[in-house]
Amino acid sequence: MKGKSDMWYLWMWMVYLLLLFCDLSYCCGSAEYYITGECCPMCSPGEHVYKHCTEYTSTSCKPCTPKLFMAVPNGLLHCITCTVCDPGLGLKTERECSPTSDAVCGPLDQHYCTEADHKKGCRLAQRHTICRPGTFIRRNGTLLTNTECEECRDKTFSNKSSSPFCKPHTECNSEQKETTKGTKTEDTVCENMPVRSRFVLFGPFIFLALVFSGLSVKFCKERNNPCVPLHSTYRTPVQETQGTDNGP
Repeated sequence: MKGKSDMWYLWMWMVYLLLLFCDLSYCCGSAEYYITGECCPMCSPGEHVYKHCTEYTSTSCKPCTPKLFMAVPNGLLHCITCTVCDPGLGLKTERECSPTSDAVCGPLDQHYCTEADHKKGCRLAQRHTICRPGTFIRRNGTLLTNTECEECRDKTFSNKSSSPFCKPHTECNSEQKETTKGTKTEDTVCENMPVRSRFVLFGPFIFLALVFSGLSVKFCKERNNPCVPLHSTYRTPVQETQGTDNGP
């Protein structure tokens, strides 16, 4: 008999300890919240508690005011403040805040997200890198990745920011001279040579041509033979004399 009394006493202590450490909120239904000894009905999404329930009245709810929201059933006295998409953080509003959902932010134009939240969108963004002169855009930036730049290769240049490609250096022609060598940021500069410079460059060839022509004419005169093409149809004076002597 005494053993049964001890078991009953132990069981009562266990129930007491369970009730002592039990959070009464867990004893309420899934659509209720515990407050001041009562299990009150929760307010719907888009609303907050205006007055808690009592033994005789139900919960009184009130809609969220602008710039506030409540996404889930709740027993809170205040709605939650909407997220502000701050341009100073490189953000813009992708989806406006509503009574039942928070605002969703995204990166500004020419920006990419550096801190993303799959529920709230982007929390921080930075501007795409601007490819400086002497480089070109290897890969355009996206909403999640930065722009990639690459330096111009040999004999090419770009003199503007964010160039899609590098241009080849200009090659000076035979009547020009290179005054400034091309770099990765500047093109080659060519100038037309003045007449005197052209004469200095081509004068020896012209002089040799004139001398050769003069010697040819002098050689023909010394031989008393006019300079005619090899395949000329004219006869030489000797041929004409021979034709006269053999006449009738």
